[in-house]
This record gives sequence, C-alpha cells and structure tokens, in this order.
Amino acid sequence: MGGFFYGKPMPDTQTAAPAADLFDFLKDQIRVLQDRCLTLETQLSNVDSSQSDLRTEMRHEIASLRSEIEALAKSMESSNRQINSKLDRLFGARAVVTAAITLLTSILGSGVVHLAVSIGK
Repeated sequence: MGGFFYGKPMPDTQTAAPAADLFDFLKDQIRVLQDRCLTLETQLSNVDSSQSDLRTEMRHEIASLRSEIEALAKSMESSNRQINSKLDRLFGARAVVTAAITLLTSILGSGVVHLAVSIGK
C-alpha cells in the first residue's frame, strides 16, 4: 500500500511512463516534421523554375526542417544514453549490495556453525 507525499497518494511502484511519454512525443514530433518536409519536397518539384524566389524559400524551409529533425533525434539519443547510464549505475549498485549481503550472510552462517561446533564440544 502506498503512503502519502505532499497530501497526494504515492504510487506503490514507480513507472517509466514519463520517459516513455517523452520519447513518444519526440517521435511524433519527428514524424510530423518529416511529413512536412516530404510535402514541401513534393511541392517544390511542382514549382516552376521561373519562380526562383519561391524555390529558394522552400529549399531553405526544407533545410530548416531537416536540421530540426536532426536536433530532435540527437536530443532523443542523448536522453536515451543518459537513461541507460543511470540504469547501468543502478544495476551495478544493486549487484554490489547483493554481493555484500551474500558475503555478510556467508560470514554470519559460518560463524554460527563455528559457534555451534564450539558449544557442542
């Protein structure tokens, strides 16, 4: 059963929902930008060469969209790397704690056996 945190019930377990929501949001944003870029590229192919100003502006917009897509992809990759790094540290710390508990119980167990043998003599 969860406790209370600042008057709100605390969840029994923590979830990765915020991170998943962020990644879904970024993926959706990238997809929207890719669609806009593709639409502009399609429209650009239909623009007459006599409209050079419009073609230049469309090319500039396409380049801007591509750089925004790259920035979002890098942001996702960086966030993913940070999360993986934190998970690695967490699992490493968990392994150390498990090893320490195992060692402690082993020492205590052998001490109890030694004590029992000493008392039995």
